[in-house]
Amino acid sequence: MQLFFGEKTSETEIFLSPEDSKHACKSLRKRNGDTIFVTDGKGEIFQCTILDDNMNQVVVNIDKMAVHPFPKNYYLHIAISPLKNPDRYEWFVEKATEIGIDEITPILCARTEKGKVNIDRLNRIALSAAKQSIKAKLTQINKPITFDQFIENQTNNPSQKFIAWCETEHEKLLFDACTAKESTLILIGPEGDFTKEEVDKSLLQGFTPISLGRSRFRTETAGMVACHDVFLKNQETRGGERL
Repeated sequence: MQLFFGEKTSETEIFLSPEDSKHACKSLRKRNGDTIFVTDGKGEIFQCTILDDNMNQVVVNIDKMAVHPFPKNYYLHIAISPLKNPDRYEWFVEKATEIGIDEITPILCARTEKGKVNIDRLNRIALSAAKQSIKAKLTQINKPITFDQFIENQTNNPSQKFIAWCETEHEKLLFDACTAKESTLILIGPEGDFTKEEVDKSLLQGFTPISLGRSRFRTETAGMVACHDVFLKNQETRGGERL
C-alpha cells in the first residue's frame, strides 16, 4: 500500500501535502479518477479518488474508511536526551516511528551535551517514516524540556513509568517489568547516563528503574531497544496476529 498524507478539510475531502502532491502526480503519475490511500495522521486511513491532480495541491474525495492493517493496543512515550551528534537522534526518531512509538520528548539532563533540537526536521523525518511503515497516526514530537520539569509533570500518567539506568542494581529487564496493553513512559539518559540525583528524583515521582540488558548501549540504541521491547511485549498478547 502506498500511503499519502493530507489535511482533512471536510467530511468528504482531503488536500494532500505539497510534498505528497508532487510525489503523486510527478513521480507516480497519478491522475484524476485514480484511487489512492491517504491518512490525516490522526489514526485513520481513507480510500480516496483524486478530484484535482494539480501537483501543487492534489484534492481527493474520501470514498470510504480503509481497514487499518496495523491495529495498536498500547501507547508508548519515550523521553530521551538529545545527542551531540544530531544524525543519531534523527535515526532514533525514524526507526522508533517505524516500529510504532507514539510520542517522543527530548529531555535536557545534567549530562546532556547539546540541547538544541530541530523539531521541524524531526517531524519531517517522523512523517516520512510513518508513511513508509504505513502508520495511520503520526508520532508526536515534543519541544525540549528540562529533566526536572518533565518528571514533575508525570505524577498521574501514564499507567507505567520506567527509567533505564546503567548503574542500577535492579536486574529486572524492561521486557519483564512492563505490562502489555498499557500506556508506558520510559526515560533514556544522555551519553554518560543519568546522575544519581536525577534517578532519585524520578523514583520519588513513581518511576521504576529497569535494565535493558547486560550490554552498555549508546543513547539512541538504548531508545531503540526500549521501543522494541515494548513492541514485542504487546505482540505476545495477540495470539499470533502480527502488526
